[in-house]
Amino acid sequence: HKGKGVHSPDGEHLWLDLRHLGEQHLRTKLREVYDICMYFLGVNPITELVPVRPTQHYSMGGIRVNKDGHAYSLKGLWSVGESACWDMHGMNRLGGNSLAETVVAGMFCGQRMGQWASGQSLELDTKLASEAVAAQQDRVNNLLGKGVGKANENVHELLNTMQETLQAKAGIFRKGKELKEAVGTLRDLHKRSQNLKLQSSFKGANPELALALRLPGMIKLALCVAKGALLRTESRGGHSREDYPERNDKEWLKRTLARWPKGAKEPEISYEPVGLLESPPGHRGYGGAVNIPMKQSVEKYNKTVKQEWIKQGWHETATPLGAELKEMVEYASTKES
Repeated sequence: HKGKGVHSPDGEHLWLDLRHLGEQHLRTKLREVYDICMYFLGVNPITELVPVRPTQHYSMGGIRVNKDGHAYSLKGLWSVGESACWDMHGMNRLGGNSLAETVVAGMFCGQRMGQWASGQSLELDTKLASEAVAAQQDRVNNLLGKGVGKANENVHELLNTMQETLQAKAGIFRKGKELKEAVGTLRDLHKRSQNLKLQSSFKGANPELALALRLPGMIKLALCVAKGALLRTESRGGHSREDYPERNDKEWLKRTLARWPKGAKEPEISYEPVGLLESPPGHRGYGGAVNIPMKQSVEKYNKTVKQEWIKQGWHETATPLGAELKEMVEYASTKES
């Protein structure tokens, strides 16, 4: 980002020197790192420098669900773990916390889902499922060349452009000008992704076909991220704007919601209160130079959140997630005893 990396065919990177650790340490204490270097990079960390660069490993968002794991916008859809936006981690999920969330959410939301399902009818209308299957089969047929049209877009070219755009203009440190350019590029890619042409029409295991089916959705998600980042004129958690380095609770203590209506060319962005707080927002460590105290008390903020949630019907109850989890743990303890 600053132009201080090492240039290579795989992009700019830095060098990581592990040679001083010795073969025994690398093969035993850092065996996973050793294997990744050897089998994926073709680099022997015992004798060679290892190229490293930032990359995305987690999306701090997902299907918006209430504290029970039930989706806001689709009755009967439940989500937990890394597919869900469950109010657990806020704007910066720490590494390793995903396992704890999955274990807790799996038990907690699983119980709620079971309670909900036990009161539902088992009568199923398969028409919707049949229509969905037919629509996907039409997509496959068109991609394999049976459909009508003048498709000419290469799936790998579009994928590479999307990746390069996000890496260069929507990465760790962001600027409004670059985010605006990223949004424009991704809009164009989304349009072009409707006109893909495969190099292979093989009907069996076809990685190119699998990628072509996934790519439009990947570009949609990328556009949600870039547009949301462009509109958020502050720095908070994993979102760092060099042109807006400070946290702004007055305008941005709220969660970004993105929905993509059928036939739309880009997502609709809206917002909701960030959640019932048990402590004020903290300092991220990069972005603003100093910690900014919250201007109002947590109690006063939570009161306005409860009113808004109940008004919008976003949550079935207006109870802090932490309180719900505490009740669940206490209940489980009494059952065990």
